[in-house]
Amino acid sequence: MKPLKLTMQAFGSYVKPGTIDFEKPEQNLFLITGDTGAGKTTIFDAIVFALYGEASSGTNKKSGNELQSQYAKPELDPFVELTFSEGDGASRQVYTVRRTPRHIRPLKRGTGTKEEKETVSLILPDQTEFSQNKKETDEKLVEILGLTKGQFMQVAMIAQGEFMELLRAKSDEKKVIFRKLFNTEPYQKIVEELGQRRKEKQQEIAVIRTECQTEAGHIEIPEQYERADIVQEIKEKVIRSEQFLVTDMEQLLEELEQLCAYLQEKQQEIKAQLQAAEQERNQAQEKFAKAEQLLQVYQQLEQAKTVLDECKAEAEQMQKQELLTGQIRSAYEIQSGFKRLQDSMQLIENTEKELQNCEQQQPELLKNVQEAAEQEKTAGAEQQKQNAAYNRVAERVNQALETFRKIADVTAQIQKKEAEQKSAEQEAKQAEEKQKQLESQIQQWKAQEEAKKDAPTKLAYWENQKKEAEALAEEVQEAKKLHVESTKQKKIVEAEQKEFSDASKNYQEAHGRYETIRQIFFNMQAGLLAKEQLKPGQPCPVCGSVEHPAPCELAEEHSEITREKLDEMSLEIEKLRAEQETCALRAHAAGALAEEKELIAKNAVEKLFGHMQDSLQEIPEMMELALVEAVVDASQKELELEGKELLADVKLLEKVQNQLQNAEAEKVQLEEALQKAKVHQQSVQTELESSRAVLKNLTGLLTFASKEEAERELESVNGAKMQADEAYAKAAKLTEQARQTLDKVQVLEHRYREELPKLVEARRQRQTEYKALLTERDLTEEKWQELTQKYTAKDAEMFQQEINVYKEKLARAQGIYTSAKEQIGEQPKPDLEAIMQKREEAENQLQNLRNEQEQWNQYTRTDCAAYDILKPKMENRAQILAQHQRINELYNRLAGNVSGSRMDLETFVQRQYLEKILYAANRRFLEMSAGQFELRMYDLEKAGEGRNHGLDLMVYSAVTGKVREVRTLSGGESFMAALSLALGMADQIQESSAAIHLDVMFIDEGFGSLDENSRNQAVRVLQEMAGGSKLIGIISHVTELKQEIDDQLIVSKDENGSHVRWQIS
Repeated sequence: MKPLKLTMQAFGSYVKPGTIDFEKPEQNLFLITGDTGAGKTTIFDAIVFALYGEASSGTNKKSGNELQSQYAKPELDPFVELTFSEGDGASRQVYTVRRTPRHIRPLKRGTGTKEEKETVSLILPDQTEFSQNKKETDEKLVEILGLTKGQFMQVAMIAQGEFMELLRAKSDEKKVIFRKLFNTEPYQKIVEELGQRRKEKQQEIAVIRTECQTEAGHIEIPEQYERADIVQEIKEKVIRSEQFLVTDMEQLLEELEQLCAYLQEKQQEIKAQLQAAEQERNQAQEKFAKAEQLLQVYQQLEQAKTVLDECKAEAEQMQKQELLTGQIRSAYEIQSGFKRLQDSMQLIENTEKELQNCEQQQPELLKNVQEAAEQEKTAGAEQQKQNAAYNRVAERVNQALETFRKIADVTAQIQKKEAEQKSAEQEAKQAEEKQKQLESQIQQWKAQEEAKKDAPTKLAYWENQKKEAEALAEEVQEAKKLHVESTKQKKIVEAEQKEFSDASKNYQEAHGRYETIRQIFFNMQAGLLAKEQLKPGQPCPVCGSVEHPAPCELAEEHSEITREKLDEMSLEIEKLRAEQETCALRAHAAGALAEEKELIAKNAVEKLFGHMQDSLQEIPEMMELALVEAVVDASQKELELEGKELLADVKLLEKVQNQLQNAEAEKVQLEEALQKAKVHQQSVQTELESSRAVLKNLTGLLTFASKEEAERELESVNGAKMQADEAYAKAAKLTEQARQTLDKVQVLEHRYREELPKLVEARRQRQTEYKALLTERDLTEEKWQELTQKYTAKDAEMFQQEINVYKEKLARAQGIYTSAKEQIGEQPKPDLEAIMQKREEAENQLQNLRNEQEQWNQYTRTDCAAYDILKPKMENRAQILAQHQRINELYNRLAGNVSGSRMDLETFVQRQYLEKILYAANRRFLEMSAGQFELRMYDLEKAGEGRNHGLDLMVYSAVTGKVREVRTLSGGESFMAALSLALGMADQIQESSAAIHLDVMFIDEGFGSLDENSRNQAVRVLQEMAGGSKLIGIISHVTELKQEIDDQLIVSKDENGSHVRWQIS
């Protein structure tokens, strides 16, 4: 990727459309120079924003409204357009990307503002637009470049203040960066997958332990078992154990296996006893059942005999009752036939009467119909007469009412037009007044605009001052923090020194006591030896004397001194000596750290005073930090007040300018409104005169004095019409009613004449049926009437039920008696109580054995089930433990969790890339540092000690021949190292991916920290890189660079924003 052209409008500090042509310089190495705040870094922001939608800085991310220029008018749309090439030679392709940030613009109609969303457009080499979708376009740009924004910033665009982050980053931070650059994430996922599998195996082991403890808790131990105490003890040990001990579980399984065998034997023993008890119980039960059955038969025999005696006494009465029941039923059947005959005779009589009545009514009803029709004819003639009179009057009245309505409408129009005429006159007057007021207001706004025209320039200058003040405040806080740390470290030194003094004193005192007691112990040993070997007449083993007048006497107070006590004191002395040495090392390290922190704090204060003298006036050479903080704080507060005033002035200026801009349009609108009001006034006057003429014509057409008079005339004739209508309707209704009554009577007469012969025939048939019933039931009319008067139908039903009950009781008793006699035969009556007592004894014996069997069965089921579950789980556990051990060892090794080997797999792989990067970086670093320094990786054997140092960088000094941390490099040395590392990384990325063609690098600041020789070396290296196709741009304030780099992009800034121009050699 190589930028060709960059166009910015209303972006950052750039207002008017300006294009930077990167193909214009004659050399690929050029300098971007200008004052602080002129807009140099904004060029980098624009390139990165065009490609990725964000500004270049990683710590101060800008997007959206923050990128909209504050110098441009709100209606000027901000955008960045970048034309760049990708590839080289015949495969070179040119793309153009145009991106508009999220911004605020005024509404096109009316007042107010609207937020516009970010948009992006990508023109492909064939001049077609890629997509209207922002997400798809962003993904396409990353695909074209082959780099994400983070990768691009690491190797192509080193932003201000961020170029040394990768150099000083720890291994874990570098790992994240390299993961994206060199696609090493699969190695990280390998470790994560192993970790997940290890966790799963741990969970499986925990589940098995829980399951085993649960099953162990289910084990039931009978008291009769001779090893019950042993099994109970190992069971509780397993349940309460927090660890999964194999020996305990194996011992529990062995005991459980023996217990299960014992329970199975016990089951067989109980089973045999139970079979014998069941046989005895069954025999007793069978004997009891037979006796109980025989006793029941004896009882049935006695009961049947009693019932038969009762039935014999009731037999004659039942026969009489059965005969009476039949006669009552026959009497009621004959009564039903007699009632049907009577109903038929009554119906004939009623029909004949109704027929006679209809024949008598018809003449009178016919006369009524004729009279009603005559009255209807007379009323109809009167109705027609009144309707004709009403229609004539109604037509004349309706014409008059319509005229009155039109007069009212015209009168209302005239009133409305008169009011509209007054309103039009008032509108014209108000439009003239508004014109005068607007002219006066415009003069005031122009005066305010003139007074505040310098406010934006002052505000921009104030913003630079504010940034410098904020930077000073941060430096003050940093200096205070370093001072506090230095003071705190001095106190730590004093405490460590006191601990060393106390430890040394304790050691000396204890050592003195130890030496004294040791000497006493040796003296005692020598005296004891001599005393035991001295004998009269024998030479002393020490002096050789054969006489021993005063042998050694052991003191009583030293009797407790032994070899063991001396050894204990020796160990204590050694412990105190080690503690003394440890305190000495800590005190020395604390002192060195205190000196280092004091030096850092002192340098920070000196640096702070240097910046203060550059930024503030009348600052003494040195002062207390508290006073420095007060001075900086006062300066910030003063700037805040000044900023508020300037911001208010800028807002007022913008407001006035907007108002002036809108004033011209308002003037035109007011003039149009005035002319429109005058035209409207004339139009209303014409319409008013026309309406008055129409009113005059309508008034001449009236035939009534008023609307009320016309309505009264119509109401008068309408009354007579309504009376005639009502009389006709009443007469017509009476005629219809008379005709309906006559028709109804005629219909009834016809129906009665048809029904009468049928009714006579029905009466004859029912009379025949009645006589037949008397004969069939063998009852006279007097007899059945007597029976129905004496008895009811329910009495017959009741008598029949009693007869049926008697017959059923007799039949049942006879059957029972006969059956009982056959069953008893010659058997005597049994003694049931004695037989029942023997049966209960056998049942109790059987139940006791069953309860005992169930208890042993429960023991067997529970304990054997526990054994069947635990045994395979123990076998499965062994397999899982072996799998977990293999996975755990592999995970710890690849994740860097082994003591002394903290480097993980991904870091090890990334070292191969870092080694290639350092090879390319050191070619530049050696040249820039005149062969003095070389970047190296942490030694592989030590890279895993303590923590992961696999990607940590060291620097080798050819002067001292030693390797030290890269953080110890000075500012200029660090810049050269970081620049070399970035160049080496770019080489490696280009080499590792054929799809990436990075022909650009921008470097923002850093050269000010180099001396002349180092700067010359760095520029020479960059010139060699730019000798091919690579475009390299440098931002710097260093004056000497302007002499060394011929092609320069000069950035300047005034009240109208930033401007750029090329200065070519």
